[in-house]
Amino acid sequence: MLGWIWVYGISFSEVLMRIETMHEGAGNIFGTYDEIIQFSQIFFGAYALFACYLLFRRFNGGLAEVGSKRFEWTMLSLAMWCFTGLCIDVWAHKHLNLEETFFTPWHAVWYSGFAAYSSYIVFVLWGLNDGGIPKSISAVKEFFSSMPKGYSVGVVGMILFIVSGFGDMLWHTFLGIEGGTDILLSPTHLGLAGGLILSLLVPVMAAWHQPERVKTLGDQLPVIVGLSGAWGVITVFTSYSHHLSLPYNQMCEGCGNAVNSGLQTGIVAVLLQAIILSGFIHYFMKKFKPVPGTFTTMFLVHTIVIIACAPGKLGEAWKHALTPILSGIALDILYALFSNRNRIFAFIIGAIPVSIWLVTIATIGGKGLDLMGWSVHATAGVIFIAGSGALLISFLTDEVSSNQLETE
Repeated sequence: MLGWIWVYGISFSEVLMRIETMHEGAGNIFGTYDEIIQFSQIFFGAYALFACYLLFRRFNGGLAEVGSKRFEWTMLSLAMWCFTGLCIDVWAHKHLNLEETFFTPWHAVWYSGFAAYSSYIVFVLWGLNDGGIPKSISAVKEFFSSMPKGYSVGVVGMILFIVSGFGDMLWHTFLGIEGGTDILLSPTHLGLAGGLILSLLVPVMAAWHQPERVKTLGDQLPVIVGLSGAWGVITVFTSYSHHLSLPYNQMCEGCGNAVNSGLQTGIVAVLLQAIILSGFIHYFMKKFKPVPGTFTTMFLVHTIVIIACAPGKLGEAWKHALTPILSGIALDILYALFSNRNRIFAFIIGAIPVSIWLVTIATIGGKGLDLMGWSVHATAGVIFIAGSGALLISFLTDEVSSNQLETE
């Protein structure tokens, strides 16, 4: 423990001083008395509303049966509550001058959403367990195996979030509040992100075992929203390398220490996000067939994250939101044209969003592509690289049987 603290440049005496500071009132890492009261009001107030909803459902038709559409929508809504809290927290860190405190209003929204999610999943899924509290590893395995397929991922996500949330409080207490990019690299924050991703994927994993039930856009909505939410969490935690969250002046040619460092920053951001996007879309397409509106809905949900991560004033976030909205519409149209040409559409997945982003910059910026100083060679190359990265993911996600390998 002492060695672990020393690695981060904090002596044992400094740790003791921080512990003493926690009891001194205002200015400590837990925030002022008023901040804690505000946090408690939001947290317990929101949770009380959720409890009232549960009681209402309990005595008016009963809670949703596990596996039903209403159950999936309830689970997803609670996960999206938590996801919305994350987006508010991200926006606050980017646009407000925050003090070093854990008990913020946005944390209250985030953690109350997770508390509601955890309570619901434990209460409902525990009803499926005939035995008592599992007290051994074998009993825990039996408890998980008794759940319908796909729902155990929600429990794993819940446990990971709880452990990471408690660890995050200790991390802030002994090591302070992170700032800048450190926020996205903190181990406890990454654990919270992993728990939230698993929670959002519950309807996806449930439908994964019954793909025949997911035919229309209405059937696909829980899957699309859950998958888009998980994609959004990854977007938040890679926003330090995302062309829609980086200021334009950081991607300008000639910016930085080297002549082309700004251009290189843009290239890496575009390629990374094209690969991530392609991975999520191909994951969806392995089990489900897109229908008109699939990609538009997916990108609309993702727009929430883009607005939260967008640089500049909130009133100007629409400029960044245009790209995902138009990209979703374009992919729906192009899928209808190239649904039987898998490789072409795979290239389109990466190339089209970047092309729309560049056109949007040229149109709204009022200076054409001169806004970032990219040459026509670099601009065309970036589009090609993004499409190629997405195309590569399509090869990696193909399922090739042993018989196919033998015949080839």
